[in-house]
Amino acid sequence: MWNTFAATLDELYRQYEKIRAIQERKRGVLVALDMAALEKLTIEEDFLAKAVQELEKQRLIQLAEIAKATPGVTHDTNMEELALLAPSETVHRSILEASRRLSILVKETKEMSEANSLLIEGALIAVNRQLGKIGGAVVDPVYGNTGGEQVRHLKKNLDYKA
Repeated sequence: MWNTFAATLDELYRQYEKIRAIQERKRGVLVALDMAALEKLTIEEDFLAKAVQELEKQRLIQLAEIAKATPGVTHDTNMEELALLAPSETVHRSILEASRRLSILVKETKEMSEANSLLIEGALIAVNRQLGKIGGAVVDPVYGNTGGEQVRHLKKNLDYKA
């Protein structure tokens, strides 16, 4: 049971490594505005996210089994405390190291994802401005006194005699 739990943590780490690698590639793709490559990365990322969800379900089930069989484990027990309750020193070290590595990697991956989100937002703002120019409307980045956005329609002076 404990070894299975440690193996699940290791597999979660491997999946998050793959997601982090995608986040790194995604940054370059976003900067280059390569939409075809972005779509492929998004599909790959979705597949890995589903794998992580399944592993998380397994991890929670395994934690519940450990909690039933190990006195002193509650829902408030953190991973370091859980590792102290492991049946052997080897399992203790395995779980402690796996949980620490995973925590660091998850934090790094989340930070990369947030940075990529900023790039995506910037790109969407640029696209919206270009679409507004094409359509003859400009949305000002400030809000009016009514709480709504200020939209100005540009007059087009087109010469149809050309």
